[in-house]
Amino acid sequence: MNFKTSPPTTARIVLIEAGPRIMPALPENLSEYVRRTLAKKRVEVMTSSRVMSCDAHGVELDHGRLDAETIIWAAGVVASPAARWLDAEHDRAGRVKVGADLSVPSHPEIFVVGDTAAVTDQPSIPGTAPAAKQMGRYVGRLIAARVAGMPSLPPFLYRHAGDLATVGRHAAVVKLGQLELTGFLGWLFWSVVHIYFLIEVRDRFIVAFTWLWDYVTFQRGARLITEVPPAQRN
Repeated sequence: MNFKTSPPTTARIVLIEAGPRIMPALPENLSEYVRRTLAKKRVEVMTSSRVMSCDAHGVELDHGRLDAETIIWAAGVVASPAARWLDAEHDRAGRVKVGADLSVPSHPEIFVVGDTAAVTDQPSIPGTAPAAKQMGRYVGRLIAARVAGMPSLPPFLYRHAGDLATVGRHAAVVKLGQLELTGFLGWLFWSVVHIYFLIEVRDRFIVAFTWLWDYVTFQRGARLITEVPPAQRN
């Protein structure tokens, strides 16, 4: 038992989603699987609810208030201020609008990649690591071609490999083309893919061993300080 004075079963966890369903990028059947899995884990899913403001004691929704002592924001962050640095045109989220070769229209020698970039002719590119890696590789090849005096490359084209998400122990969803996996198979597939794409071989072994140990022993890798010793109190 990690929290002897605060049993997790006494906590109320509410997941608030502004849209009509959670994980809208996934097919509706996989989105529903995630909702059911969270419900089994005692997580209340509240859809079609917009958060208007937050304070120290809860959140204001568009249809009422929800009191809470702990608030975790997972709906995205503000984009990098690169647009302001470059004095470049940007979208509503603050991302720099770039051309088909990921360069700033007014500065063809400057490239913007990752979630700081808004590709004008491909608005659906997600702000994720796989997309950023594809952009980085493209810009690297483009710069090398320019230095070598070779013809310019074709416009950047994002290739979506698929969607993977874990929802806890033995629960995950996988969508790769026509392939859809859920439950233990999805969780196992997600784990293998996550480890495979780690850059260093050493990191792969460390993560694999740590996950295997946690899986066998049911131990958690994180610890929270829930009480401060009297001698350290102000």
